[in-house]
Amino acid sequence: MTNRERFRAALAFEPTDRPCHVEWGFWEETWERWRGEGLPDTVSYPAFENLSEGEDLFAHLDVIRFGYLLPNQYLYPQPPCQVLEEDERFRLERNEKGVLVRINKENRTIPQYLDYPVKNRKDFLQLRERLQPQAERRYPPDWPELARRMREQQHTVVCTHMDGFFAYPRELLGLESFLVMLYDDPELIRMMIRQRVRFYLEVYERAIRDTAPDFAFLWEDMCYRNGPLLSPEMFREFLLPAYQELTSFVRGLGVRNVIVDSDGDVTALLPLWLEAGVTGVLPFEVRAGMDVVRIGEQFPGLQILGGIDKNEFYDGTEAIDRELERVLPAMLRRGGYCVALDHWVPPQISLENYRYFVQKVRRF
Repeated sequence: MTNRERFRAALAFEPTDRPCHVEWGFWEETWERWRGEGLPDTVSYPAFENLSEGEDLFAHLDVIRFGYLLPNQYLYPQPPCQVLEEDERFRLERNEKGVLVRINKENRTIPQYLDYPVKNRKDFLQLRERLQPQAERRYPPDWPELARRMREQQHTVVCTHMDGFFAYPRELLGLESFLVMLYDDPELIRMMIRQRVRFYLEVYERAIRDTAPDFAFLWEDMCYRNGPLLSPEMFREFLLPAYQELTSFVRGLGVRNVIVDSDGDVTALLPLWLEAGVTGVLPFEVRAGMDVVRIGEQFPGLQILGGIDKNEFYDGTEAIDRELERVLPAMLRRGGYCVALDHWVPPQISLENYRYFVQKVRRF
């Protein structure tokens, strides 16, 4: 089977020739560590968007990667990233979304967010014109060739990438302001979500028709280790209608799989996501109480990606063996499961341990 065939079969609860092993990211610091542990110089760090040229980390390890359809989702024209201050340790910059961030040069993957472009209704209305779909302008000039490559791809799983209806207002307002605004100006949040639904319906129709993606990917990160960052009741009030409209739209274009990405304890939201038309979730962080064996029993039709505790990979192979025995026999019997760590692969994991993990999964 090709990677795409294996992925589609796994999500359809159908037999596969071997376990479907995916990762949706490696920290850049992980790649840099592994270069010092024998990773060939020819292996490139995988680009987040679209398709890599040559042999990237996924291809070298024979792990399935996601190729993202990622038109510009925020400000158009897109402002350039501006470096405002810089010293030996830190860089202060305003990124392409208008967000002010401080970047630690020793940990570039996770910046510190300092300020956001929207603080009130007036700010959003001033930016609204630059957040309109303008669908033709949101695609790169080489889109026809890129779409052809994605359509014909056999080894990279292709998906539309969208910031979800929690993530989108949070990216403009910041988390604290967004949660407060749900009470102080709920109509503003509804306005932002309605605008985002229309944006996706206009911008992504072309992408989906041109590429026939394997799934629609919604990035949310709306939970932490003790549960959701907003109540299920508020999810139903503010987010559920938008989810239902979007999932109906992508299904109408032939996309069968809709997968949400959220860290933390997502248990309380799983019934709502299923009601909304979502078919799968990742990454199921173990240290947040996410046991995919238990969840798989509670929600037998849910597609599950992840749930392998990355913290068990920091030391020797015995801990890796125990973790895989905890999860894989039950989940591979159940089906609808893709093997993956419960977050991006961190730099605490050695290349030797990760390669052991890959080979061990292959033999299950």
